[in-house]
Amino acid sequence: MNPVLCDFIAGSFGGACGLLVGHPMDTIKAWQQNSNYGMGSAMYNIIIRNNGLRGFYRGMYFPLLSNGALNSVVFAVYGSHLRYLQKHTRSDRLRKAYWRKHVFFAGSMAGLAQVFLACPIEVVKVRLQTLSFIGHPWACLKDIFRREGFSGIYRGITPMMFRDVLPYGVYMYVYEYMLEIEERLHRLSKERLTGVPVGGALQASLIATAGAVAGVASWMFIVPFDVVKTVMQAETDPTVHKSMMHCFRSMIKKYGWRSLFRGSLVIIARAAPVNSATFLGYEYCLEKCQHLLDEK
Repeated sequence: MNPVLCDFIAGSFGGACGLLVGHPMDTIKAWQQNSNYGMGSAMYNIIIRNNGLRGFYRGMYFPLLSNGALNSVVFAVYGSHLRYLQKHTRSDRLRKAYWRKHVFFAGSMAGLAQVFLACPIEVVKVRLQTLSFIGHPWACLKDIFRREGFSGIYRGITPMMFRDVLPYGVYMYVYEYMLEIEERLHRLSKERLTGVPVGGALQASLIATAGAVAGVASWMFIVPFDVVKTVMQAETDPTVHKSMMHCFRSMIKKYGWRSLFRGSLVIIARAAPVNSATFLGYEYCLEKCQHLLDEK
């Protein structure tokens, strides 16, 4: 099996694992950011307006189908770029010296690639989560395109660029750095390369820890961009927020600068379990794919 295909399949599986764990907290975050609610008020409104606890899973069907594809693109682009950069580095010494730079660059390229696919999905998800649209995801997508045109399905892409491109580089850098530390302590990477299954409790806990730390680190400084993205995408009138900076200024004027950090606690709390589940799913599936590759 082609290594890029392995990355693609494993990324898809890992993305689905992360979504199942994190969607309820993502719904709370979207309500907080769009309505400037506290966590308690957001949860109350989700339950009341959506007839119970199932409101926390509103809008999950569309990202469940698409999130796996997004993560498969992320890991496929990341893996292929990293292999390319390492292959075209002249010596083992330079490959080792440039490893972290290559990881950061490959992660950033993966973030850039997925933004163009993720933006329409995010717009639909936010509209469904915040009740800006009531109906099925595909009907929502068609309605946005009919009413707002091509620019409507790509609303909020500028803050998404700030949120995703360099932070994906940080995300992959921190994950690989954590595994380097764990390799020195437990020789995890060596065992992965020799085909030892990712099934032991110790190995799973190390991967989960690395994923959690990477997720939290990548979110630490980009919450305001995520808030602005959500506010822009939830708004159905394209004249309300003319640009990212206009939205920033409007929110500060209306709610104060603290509104730019709405949902921070949920984001940080969500980042750890979601990224633990994503990387556990990714590593597990990747090991299975590599086993099939070795057999052939």
